[in-house]
Parts: sequence; C-alpha cells; structure tokens
Amino acid sequence: MDLFSIPQLSGYLAYCFSLSAALQKNDKKLFLFFAVSNALFSIHHFLLGNTSAAISKIIVGSRMYLNIHFKGAVIAYPFAAIALICGYFSYKNLYSLLPVIAVIAATFTAAYSGGVKLRICFIFCCFLWLIHDIAGHSVGGTIEDLTNILIYSLTLYRMKKEEKKSLNISGSETKLQQNRAA
Repeated sequence: MDLFSIPQLSGYLAYCFSLSAALQKNDKKLFLFFAVSNALFSIHHFLLGNTSAAISKIIVGSRMYLNIHFKGAVIAYPFAAIALICGYFSYKNLYSLLPVIAVIAATFTAAYSGGVKLRICFIFCCFLWLIHDIAGHSVGGTIEDLTNILIYSLTLYRMKKEEKKSLNISGSETKLQQNRAA
C-alpha cells in the first residue's frame, strides 16, 4: 500500500475537513463541514475500490447537508431506505455492511436529536467505520476514525462541563433567591 498514492492523499484531505467538523459545538457547522468531508471521502473510497463505503459517504454527505435545514422523518426514512438499497447492491462481504449500519444509525440520530446524543452516536459509528477502514486499507479513514473518537469524547466532556456549570449557576441563583425570601 502506497501511503502517498492519489487515493490515500484524497483521504488525508477529507480527514482535514472531518477534523474541522468534529471540533464544532454548533450542529449546523458540524453538518456543513461533514458534508464536504464525506464528499471527499467518497472519492477516496471509490479510488480504493470500496464501493459500499463510497456510496455510504455520498449518502452521509447529502444527509448531513440536508440536516442543516431538515429534521425528523423527512430525512430519516428516505435516507435509511437509500442506504439499505445501496448496501444491498454494493454488498461484497461483512465489512461492507458496517458503513451501511453506521449510516442508518447516524441518520436517525441526526434527524431526531442533536448535541450530546448526536456525538455519542457518532462515536459508535466511528467504531464501525474504524473496523471497515482497517479492513479496506483506508489510511485517512482509519486516522479520521481514531481522531474523531478522541475529539467527540473531548467535545462531549466540554459540553457536559458547560451544562454542569450552567446548572450550578442556576442552582446558586435559586438558593440565593430562597435565602432572600426567608
């Protein structure tokens, strides 16, 4: 495997966009950066001959972009159906099913939730992609998955810390008001 071949270089470029996406606390920016990253990863996987992954990345990128404007069933069901149909026609082995499972899980989570739950689901999906990318010889994808697992974990920590701080501030204000009333 040539680490500096065109397929691998396209994966590294896609990784840079993915890294930028994973650092976002704003869901709209996260979806936009991931749309670009997935388009580039689609090219990367196509060049590596990983058809199921290339199609899955097109589906994910399109869905991510549309998630900026739409939520719920209008996104979840059509994209899950598309993923299942494409997964059926691009099936090669068990590894080729992992991107399809990741697409479906992330599709429903992105359509019906956000914030902490969204990032937890993305961590799960990264583990599925990690197994696939190792089996499919995707260096950029493997690096992306490992990095995103770490970044999502750190982002979750930051989000929970901010949530806890916000709860502590409102709890302190409530106590202060109760003390004043007494």
